[in-house]
Amino acid sequence: MLHRLISLTCVFTVLSIGSVYAQQQCLHGPNETPEQQARRREALTATRTVNNLQANQPGSATNTYLRQVELPTSRYAQGPNGQSEFFKKLNFTPGQELMPGWELKLDVTEDGYCFMIKDKTDPCGFAYISNKVGIIYTAEPIR
Repeated sequence: MLHRLISLTCVFTVLSIGSVYAQQQCLHGPNETPEQQARRREALTATRTVNNLQANQPGSATNTYLRQVELPTSRYAQGPNGQSEFFKKLNFTPGQELMPGWELKLDVTEDGYCFMIKDKTDPCGFAYISNKVGIIYTAEPIR
């Protein structure tokens, strides 16, 4: 009897979690609001910025790439008139938001790098992913 009660409790818990997840509204997709679209475009610009910083720094010729904390100190973070207003909004401190609601996770290896910029406010987990090849992918967990 106890075994059945535990089994039924597990089944109902799984079903309720599944229905809660199904009811969540993704922020990015067919019903994306103009505000969320603007946030997503800024995150895409930040993704391109990280790739540009990595590709244009001297170490890229020998597959030596910058760690997250080194990105803002790169001489390529400076434009002809100093840092752009957009770049000044970015926070490259590990563990802190890159931009409001967005998180950067950057891994540097012996011969490359890969990173993800994830929307922490999106219940569906939308993210941009890229690496030293420079191609940017959109991602979200399998549902």
